[in-house]
Amino acid sequence: MWKAALVLLLALGQPLWAQDDAPAAAITPRDCSLECIRQGGPGCEYCRITRTDLKRALGFNSIKVFGSCIPWPCFKFLGEEDPKICQHYVQAPNDVKVEFVNELNPKSDTIVVSWKPSYYGIAFLRGFQVSLQALGGSSVDCQLFLFHRNLSLEASHAQRVYKSDPFPSLSLGSQYAVTVMALPVPEQWERFYKSKIFSTRSCAEKNGLEQCEKDWYPKHVKVQQEGTAITVTFNLAPPKLGIRSYFSLCYANGMKKYTDITPNSSNNQTHHSYQLKDLQEGTNYTCEIAANQVDAVRKTFYVQVLHLQKDIIKEHLESGTQEEVMPLSKNRPTPPRLLICYSSRDGPAHVNAVMQLGAFIQQHMATQVCLDLWQSLRVAEEGSMAWHCRQIRESDFILVICSQGLNHRLKPPEGDDQDDRADRGLDFGSNAFSSDTAVQLIGEEVGRAKARGQDLSKYMAAIFEYSEETDIPTELRLVSHYMLTSDLQLLFSHLHGVALHRPGHYLKINHISEEGFTKLPAGAALQLAIYEAQLAMMAKWHQSVEGGD
Repeated sequence: MWKAALVLLLALGQPLWAQDDAPAAAITPRDCSLECIRQGGPGCEYCRITRTDLKRALGFNSIKVFGSCIPWPCFKFLGEEDPKICQHYVQAPNDVKVEFVNELNPKSDTIVVSWKPSYYGIAFLRGFQVSLQALGGSSVDCQLFLFHRNLSLEASHAQRVYKSDPFPSLSLGSQYAVTVMALPVPEQWERFYKSKIFSTRSCAEKNGLEQCEKDWYPKHVKVQQEGTAITVTFNLAPPKLGIRSYFSLCYANGMKKYTDITPNSSNNQTHHSYQLKDLQEGTNYTCEIAANQVDAVRKTFYVQVLHLQKDIIKEHLESGTQEEVMPLSKNRPTPPRLLICYSSRDGPAHVNAVMQLGAFIQQHMATQVCLDLWQSLRVAEEGSMAWHCRQIRESDFILVICSQGLNHRLKPPEGDDQDDRADRGLDFGSNAFSSDTAVQLIGEEVGRAKARGQDLSKYMAAIFEYSEETDIPTELRLVSHYMLTSDLQLLFSHLHGVALHRPGHYLKINHISEEGFTKLPAGAALQLAIYEAQLAMMAKWHQSVEGGD
């Protein structure tokens, strides 16, 4: 009489008690006799049904017929005296949750399921059935819980939390589907159950990364650069895991560089350093490092090979007849890390100018540039807002490219429609709003640092030649601001802490002067991008004037 779609299963295994530290508001199952349930005796409000109860109620050994589970026998348990008790409307439970239970076995997980009953039909609620199935498998485990026949819940009882017995011995790192069904189940009804898909914890999540050979990966990777020499240091696996060799793979522009790594454990059992060789200058590499094992988890890191040999500072005497080459300070083990923030509301031409500026700074100003346009995969993995917040914390310097769109980000024009939003660049990157929010966060940090009398040198503002100083937001007018490209040398001085002038001397940085930067391909590309962005800005201004906006 039951439709196939409504045939669900119940547990036959010996039940276990739920957690001892369950919240006081949660109701956990009890051991009750069938007679107590049928007669409505005290202490039988919420009872588990065991394998013995099933055999006694059905009159045969159900395991041989149905395997580990059988269909829900409503009429056999509660409906023989009053068949109508199994025909009332009861809606699916709410707020189904899965909780992990602490256990000693490091190779498996145990869960307890909790839920709240729906107030629709709650007066006729007779119990719950909970089933658990491994996704992609046929294994099913089920539990059945009943109220005694005289119990009638009120609508206020929908806030009660009910719990299952524990489901033990679940495989780590696996997906399961748990279904909680309200009883009784009417034949012509589809909303009587609630399902939830969840994953058990990985070995690393439950036991710690250092205990799991399959899940282990180097968590700490440090990259150091001296000229074009790249040294990578990473943490080794604990000796008890038996991992003896590693590998790294770096790739960029269709090129791959594979490196075998075999540490000598007698030298250092915790860390190892190796050299990355034959990487091309001026190239950004994405690298991975992992244990040299099948399906090993890989740790991703980034290497940016700079044109350091081109960044030469020449110290000139004011007489103009002598000059002396002065190398950059070696006090900093790695190039300064610069985060560039901007608004894409001024259109794709402005975004392109920002990207070309980042490329020029990285190639010819001995600086590691962080730009969301270059790390779209990482931004997608972390989320745009989380990525910007992390970069704000980890960067040595932050440069905000100010423009009309950025300064007016909080004041959308009247008559704003979808076409207008697209014109302002919202379609040119999903990070527009997050970038704007990041700028607000930067402004707040600047204000707090100023109020505390702290150093503000981490923060800078800049405008391109087609923007105005009034485009710099009020909160950023406390920090150093530059006009680009005429102030490239000043920006270099800020990033590297070198003075452009001192008594009797001045510094000249090759290829960064206002007249010299265009001799480089990256400089010419930057100049063209700024020119095209200026034309786009003028065209947009004329369009707005003609439209009477």
